[in-house]
Amino acid sequence: MPKTLTTTLKVILQCLIKLTLLAALAVTLTAGCRKVPANSLSFDDVVYAEDANPVMHELTGGDTLDIPVLGVNDFVTVDSLLIVSTNDNSGHVTVLSLDGRTVFGNFLREGRGPGEVTNFTGVSNIHFLTGENGHLTAKWKNAQNIIVWDITESIQSGKPAVTSGRLNLDGSKLLLQVLPLPGNKYLIAQVGSDFNSIERAVLSADGNMRITPPLERLNRVNAGKDMASGKGDGTGTGTVMIPGFNFLNGSYVYCPERGLVIEAERARNSINIFSLDGKTARTVCTYGEQIEDISSLGEWKGDDHLTLYPKAYSGFFSTMHWLVKQQEKYIRLYSYEGVPLAEIPIPHSTSRYSLDPKNGHLYLLEPDSETIIRYNIADLRGMLP
Repeated sequence: MPKTLTTTLKVILQCLIKLTLLAALAVTLTAGCRKVPANSLSFDDVVYAEDANPVMHELTGGDTLDIPVLGVNDFVTVDSLLIVSTNDNSGHVTVLSLDGRTVFGNFLREGRGPGEVTNFTGVSNIHFLTGENGHLTAKWKNAQNIIVWDITESIQSGKPAVTSGRLNLDGSKLLLQVLPLPGNKYLIAQVGSDFNSIERAVLSADGNMRITPPLERLNRVNAGKDMASGKGDGTGTGTVMIPGFNFLNGSYVYCPERGLVIEAERARNSINIFSLDGKTARTVCTYGEQIEDISSLGEWKGDDHLTLYPKAYSGFFSTMHWLVKQQEKYIRLYSYEGVPLAEIPIPHSTSRYSLDPKNGHLYLLEPDSETIIRYNIADLRGMLP
């Protein structure tokens, strides 16, 4: 072999070795930067939204629904129904057809009598599910009670089919969240005794409390005494203005078709997707390139970015993301593997949203005009699972 050719091959080989080493170093550095902190609201398996390339959908047009309800402050779309709520004490909730043209009834009068409710906070804060009898049902907590509203029965009879039952808890801890699960069970989230943590557990009808592996992992996280003061003074002895549990609190939704819980941390950059048995336990890092270490966050930063209103559908789930300082809002659709599929920028004034995947519609509430606007997003259906 000629000497010049041998020299050339050696140079090429040396270059290949250097490139391989550089690539390996880059992977090592990336993995190091993305190490999941122990004191974080995250599982070890993390999907980073920064790595994804979701479809961007710009809203155009939009039809304002002409509904015979004044003062709408909240709404949801469920199956073939549009359910809106107002501050009207004579009936907080009106059930309509999806186009808003047919009214099926006005329910949930404020009071303490049969079929009446107290402290109703809007339909976005209650959970809808289909019972074994095929009836659409809504459940939500009121203090340590669980309220059950049979919507199908109410529509058929014209009367509010509402019952209330006491959750089998000891009552010594502040109850934050109640997520209905199959089998008359609930995922509950209570404030830890130190006011700097959240204790999650599965509550059975007989009062049995079970902490499964995914819940145990999330329960380890502690905001720290300096976080409880709200000012990071390090003493933890002052007046608690912003308890640590508010720093960690999230919103929950359950997908019965997948058997998965979605826990969206309101003020942290993580969304957790898990089955209660732990066979699935994955986290989405929603902002930035690293899951936040709660221990390193010295002050309240919940007003920087917020993740709100998780909603579960059979093929995907969604959340509203609010970049407060930039005054930007968008809805992001995720696969149940945690991959961002699509992003839909929405008006900053928008306060609530709901999706109708079957018909390819997005509904937004404009609070200033108290109107619901329907947008066509049918072009996204082809890329959804």
